[in-house]
Amino acid sequence: MQLNDLENEDEEFQNFLKQATLSKKIDENKQTTNNNERIAIKPEPGFCLKTKRLDDEINNEKIFINVCTSSQINAPKEITEEELIEIVKSEDPGRYRVPISLGEPVADLDKHGQGCTIFTVIIHPDFFRRAHSSQTFMNFLLTLIYEGLENKYPQFKLDTA
Repeated sequence: MQLNDLENEDEEFQNFLKQATLSKKIDENKQTTNNNERIAIKPEPGFCLKTKRLDDEINNEKIFINVCTSSQINAPKEITEEELIEIVKSEDPGRYRVPISLGEPVADLDKHGQGCTIFTVIIHPDFFRRAHSSQTFMNFLLTLIYEGLENKYPQFKLDTA
């Protein structure tokens, strides 16, 4: 074997390692479950909702919902407040879709050392800004969050008052 052959083999091996490493990083950040694509997102902070479980009368467990933003979440179609009200009152309110990531419940302790559950919810920054500038959109967003979490995690009945 000549030196030139070894350099070519070394270059091929280095390319193979780069490709394998890249594939591993992609696999770590992306998983496919039930044909739904899952990706790792590092969200930007928004605001935190504090509520409690209604079905947990003994402990009154606190629930914290971190509402965050990421441009990796698709933005919903732009509509006016009037259009949103019309859609919500219609027979098919589900025709207006807002992409939202509803994270899994995480057990933690609150500042008093009591058990609590934390959810992370991620929406597109444009919709977040829209909700902050319109009470109608904010009410819609809060309804979306509470209903979404209760539908995804039926063991959590949330106090929305």
